[in-house]
Amino acid sequence: MKRAEKQSQIGTSKVDSSGQSGVLVLLGVLFTIILAGLDNTIVSTVMPVALPELGDAHLYAWTFAAYMLAAAVSMPIWGPGSDRWGRRRTYLVGIVAFTVGSGLCAIARTMMEFIGARAIQGIGAGAVATLPFVLLGVVYPPNKRGRALGAASSAWAIASVAGPLLGTLIVTHVSWRWAFLINVPIAIVAGFLVIAGMHESIGHSVGRFDFAGALLAGAGGSCLMWAFVDLGEKQIGLMQAALVGAGIILLAIFVWHEGRTPHPILPLTFFHHAGYASSISSSFLAFFSGFGLSAYLPLATNAAFHDNRAFVGLVVGAFTIGWSTFAFGAGRLVHRIGERLPSVIGIVVHILGLLFFMVAFEHGLGWVIAAALIAGAGMGLLSPALTVVVQNSVPVARMGSATTSQQFIRQIGAALGVSAFVLAATVGGFRLGLLLMIAVSAGTFACVLALPAHSLHDAHQIDALE
Repeated sequence: MKRAEKQSQIGTSKVDSSGQSGVLVLLGVLFTIILAGLDNTIVSTVMPVALPELGDAHLYAWTFAAYMLAAAVSMPIWGPGSDRWGRRRTYLVGIVAFTVGSGLCAIARTMMEFIGARAIQGIGAGAVATLPFVLLGVVYPPNKRGRALGAASSAWAIASVAGPLLGTLIVTHVSWRWAFLINVPIAIVAGFLVIAGMHESIGHSVGRFDFAGALLAGAGGSCLMWAFVDLGEKQIGLMQAALVGAGIILLAIFVWHEGRTPHPILPLTFFHHAGYASSISSSFLAFFSGFGLSAYLPLATNAAFHDNRAFVGLVVGAFTIGWSTFAFGAGRLVHRIGERLPSVIGIVVHILGLLFFMVAFEHGLGWVIAAALIAGAGMGLLSPALTVVVQNSVPVARMGSATTSQQFIRQIGAALGVSAFVLAATVGGFRLGLLLMIAVSAGTFACVLALPAHSLHDAHQIDALE
């Protein structure tokens, strides 16, 4: 293949990330991540206020299920599709879908209309949750990805905490519909910044798109996430067992299919690269523990301090501050010291935070805040490094497929972790949940030891082969 043809395949618009274009794309991505993070947490705050107006309260669970399932099904299409159809173009289509869904949620008159709007919003959420990281991987060269990804991780953590606070302000002072209308200007700003800062970039576009693989992955992941949500709400029965079984079977068929189709959305050859394989495994286990803890922490704090919402906010805020601050710092360091060292330190620090929680509630609020800060700091040190390894393990032409695979496995790990912590705490209390997370984190430690000391060398080798 001639060099000109190769350039057309891997992307014709690599921008100068040290100049203004890179800054504009980064800002657009940060707005997008804030958009996704806010929406993930703000809805649960405003829904109790919206229910009397929408009616059909028995359908309440579907306001979340429709969004979650639509996002899970669409996610495997958005990432690999962006390699084929253009990263900027696919991102813009996704953010338009998310914005349209948000607007429809804001004007819904009945619960059925609202659920339909949430499904449309969820389809866009599959793009909003994954493509920002793809854009950063394409725009920023390997030696600068860590800084951008560290900033992105910090934005996600901050937005996740800001969501409930903003939701409370909205339902207190204005209509609940503003919780969805607020997405519109944020999305417009994000889209404008990406348009201004990035030319179109095309990746792998040979052969027919693997829709069968995308649907198998999406359906399998949806079944598992649905089952995990039910289990987290203590719904245990044949339905949940069937969903878990169906999810496992569908994902097994997906792996079989990807090994045989000529143009897979997830080439199994990715797993021949030790860095990619260990990073994917570490991502699943780390987000299992991190999100399992963060989801149950408000409940444990609320019970320990007699429904004091201010204390809950301080503890959750400490976890988020630890995560966001250290993610930003780690992202700026990975290119100097490599990815393995901050990953190892990160998971060790996270485990120390979990161990600290074993005794923290017996010694007062200060100890609990310190434990939350430590546990969050560990996740912050770990998460940017894992994404850098994934993106440096594949050619730019496959950036969408590789990055989406990691985001997808993180979603499944987080959903399973939340359910597992809730179930363990229900059976044996908060400490049993912590012991489970410590065991999972020990598995994460074993996986991060297999990470390359510095993946930048691998990235240069891969780029040279393109």
